Amino acid sequence: MGSSTSKTSVGAPPEWQVAQWLNTDEDITLASLRGKVVAVEAFQMLCPACVAHGIPQVKRLARAFPEDVQVLGLHTVFEHHAAMGPVALEAFLHEYRIGFPVGIDAPGDGALPRTMEAYAMRGTPSLLLFDAEGRLRAHHFGQVDDIELGAQVARLVDEARAPR
Repeated sequence: MGSSTSKTSVGAPPEWQVAQWLNTDEDITLASLRGKVVAVEAFQMLCPACVAHGIPQVKRLARAFPEDVQVLGLHTVFEHHAAMGPVALEAFLHEYRIGFPVGIDAPGDGALPRTMEAYAMRGTPSLLLFDAEGRLRAHHFGQVDDIELGAQVARLVDEARAPR
C-alpha cells in the first residue's frame, strides 16, 4: 500500500485521548513533549501492514534518533474490539519487543476511537509527525518510504536544534 500524506502547521492539534498508557508510568501529552520531535504510530495489533511495516519502521526511527525524537504508539482499535484488549496488547508489545510508550486510544461515541476521529485518520497504519513546538507537520496513511520519512524527521530535528 502506498503512503498518503497531508502536511499542516496551522493551529494547535488536538490532544491525544488515551484510556491507558503501557510501557510508561506517566501520562504523556503533547505539551509534556515540547522540545522534542514526536512520531506517533497509530496501529492495531491485528493489522498486517502495521506489523510488517509501521511498527518496525518506528522502531528503526527510535534507534536512528534516540536523543531527538520521541516515538510513541497509539493502539487505535476500530474493529475486532474483543480480541484486542489491554491484556492482549501487553502480550503483543512483549512478543514484538516494543519498548516505547503505547497509548490505548479512548473509545469514541461511534465506531472510531477518539484520537483516531480527532485526527481524521483513515485507518492503520497511520503516522503523525509533530515538530518540537507540538505542531502536526505530517500525517501519513499506509506504508511510508524510509528515506522520505528519515528526511522529514531530519528536517524537524534540524529545526528544533536551530537557535531561536
